[in-house]
Amino acid sequence: MQTDASAEACKLRILATSDLHMHLTAYNSVADKTAPTHGFAGVATLIEQARTEARDLSAGCVLFDNGDLLQGTAMGDWLAQHPVTAHHPVIACLNALEYDAMGVGNHDLDYGLPYLRAVAEQLHLPIVATSLNGEDLSPLTPAALIPCEIPATEHSSARHLKIGVLSVLPQQTALWNHHLLNGIATVDHPVDALTAAVPALRAQGADLVVLLAHMGLEKNCEEDETALPLAQIPGIDAMITGHTHRRFPGPDHPKAEGLDTEIGTVAEIPAMMPGHAGSDLAVLDLELAQDSDGSWQVTKHTCTLRQNTVDTPPARVVMTATETAKNALRRHLSEVTGQTPQDLHNFFALVQPTLICALTAQAKSQIARAGLKGMAESALPLIVATAAHTAGGRDGPHNFLHIPKGPVLRRHLAGLNPFGNQIWAIRVTGAEVMRRLEQAATVFAQLTPNTPSQYLHNKAVPIFNFDTYFGLHYDIDPLLPVGQRIKNLRHGEAPVLPNQQFVLVTNQFRAVGGGGYDPLPPDRVILRSDQRLEEGLTEVLSKPCPGNWVPPWRIVPSSSVSANIETSPDALQ
Repeated sequence: MQTDASAEACKLRILATSDLHMHLTAYNSVADKTAPTHGFAGVATLIEQARTEARDLSAGCVLFDNGDLLQGTAMGDWLAQHPVTAHHPVIACLNALEYDAMGVGNHDLDYGLPYLRAVAEQLHLPIVATSLNGEDLSPLTPAALIPCEIPATEHSSARHLKIGVLSVLPQQTALWNHHLLNGIATVDHPVDALTAAVPALRAQGADLVVLLAHMGLEKNCEEDETALPLAQIPGIDAMITGHTHRRFPGPDHPKAEGLDTEIGTVAEIPAMMPGHAGSDLAVLDLELAQDSDGSWQVTKHTCTLRQNTVDTPPARVVMTATETAKNALRRHLSEVTGQTPQDLHNFFALVQPTLICALTAQAKSQIARAGLKGMAESALPLIVATAAHTAGGRDGPHNFLHIPKGPVLRRHLAGLNPFGNQIWAIRVTGAEVMRRLEQAATVFAQLTPNTPSQYLHNKAVPIFNFDTYFGLHYDIDPLLPVGQRIKNLRHGEAPVLPNQQFVLVTNQFRAVGGGGYDPLPPDRVILRSDQRLEEGLTEVLSKPCPGNWVPPWRIVPSSSVSANIETSPDALQ
C-alpha cells in the first residue's frame, strides 16, 4: 500500500526497561552499603524526563518492561517468601510509573507460576507471555492491545492507536525451570508462537505490533535464545530484546548480517536492548504514516540508550515504594548464621580457587551425600561444581563478595547463593567432565606472550559461567585455544579416563545447558534435592572453615606470559 501523502505523520515514543533483576535503589543488600547507581529509582527519573519530552513533541508514549524483573537480589528472594500485596515494591513501582505492559523473562519464573500470577493480579497492567502455555495461567495473557493517544497538533487532530504487545522467552526456560513448570506449563518455540500470534493480534485491530523478546542478539547464541530470526516474522514493527545483559545499539554487539549496531535495527526492524540492573532506559522514537487503506507504517526511527549514571537522581516514587521493604529486609539479613575464623573473599577468583567456592562445594556435597544415601550411585566418586558468582565482570568492581573474619550474616549467605537454583546430582563420564571444564575455561582470554596490558578475562563470557570442579585436580593453560586448555586432569593421583563414571553435583540451570554447557540427558539425573543451599551453608558454617586445603585447579601457562585482572579496590588490603 502507498502512504497517504496528504496525511500528517505522527510520532510514537516507546520506552523500555529489561533485566532490572530487582536492582531497585542505590543499596547493595549483600554488602550493606550504597551501590554505585540508583537502579530502578534512577531509571524512573529518566522515564519521567522522556515522557515530558514526548508531550512536548506531541508524541504518543508507551512504557514496557521486557522481563527478568522479579529475581536477582536478596530482596527478590525475600519477597517471594511473603504474601503478595499491592505494597510489594515492584508492584507499587510499576503501578505508580504507569507501565503499559510487562513481558516475562526466564528468571521471573524462578519462584514458580503461583508467585508470578499473584504479582500479575495486583498489577494495573498486563503481563504478556505469548510462548508460555498451560491450563490455568490467568491473569497472564498471551497478547495485549494497548490504547495509545497521539496528541493533537496545530495541523492534525488527536489519533488513537492500538499497540499490540507480544512477549517470548527462551524455549530452554522449560528445562532451566523444569522442577517448577513440569506438568504445569510448557514453552513453545518462539518462532512458532509468534507466527500464529502476530496475525491474530493484527486481526484484533492492532495498528502496530511491538515484540518484547527476552533473548539475545548474538549469532553464537543457542538457536532458541537468539532473537535474530524473530524480526523476520511479518507484521512485527519494533522489538525490545534482553536476556544477555548487553546494550543495543552500540559496541556490545559485533556487526553481523541483518544487525545494524549503529542505527539499531534487526532485519531492518527497529530494535533495542537496554543493558541490565537499570543501567539504561531504551528510548525508541518512531515516525508513523497511514496507508491509503488506513493501516500504519513506520517511516523513520531513532534509537537512544539513556544511561543511568551516578549523577542521575533517584525518583521519589521508587524510594517511597521500596523503603518499608528495604528496612525489613535489612533487619532480616543482619541476623547471624555462623562464624568464620578467617576472611572469605573472591577478589582473585580468576587467578586461583577461592575459599568461598570451597565453602559452597562443602555445603553442596553434604546435601548431595545425604540425598544419595542408599543409592547404588553413592559408591561413585563425587565431584562438585561451583560457579564464580559475585566476582566482578559486567557488574564492575563493586560486584565482589567479602565476608570478614567473625560473624557470618544472612546477607553473606545471600551473596553466596544469588540464584535459588535446585541442587542436582547427575551421572557423568570423564569425557563429559572434560568438555564441561573446557567450557568453563572459555572465561579466559586467548593470551599471547610478550603482549603488554592484556586481560586474563575474556569479557565476552560472563565470569559467573566459570565453574570450579571440586574432587578433581587440573591445570588450565590460557595460552592454548578454546577447547584445549585443560591439562593433567586427575582424580586422586590417577588420570581421569573418558569412560570413568562420576556423580556430578551441580544445579538444574547448568545441568540442562545454562551458560553454554552441554545439556545432560534427564535419565542421568539421580537426585533433585529440595534442600536449599542456604541450609547447607549454615550447617557448614557451624564448623571450622577449611584451613590447609589443596586447590583443585591452577593456571599453568605453557610459556611465560603476563596478564591483568580487574578486581575490587577492597582487594588492596
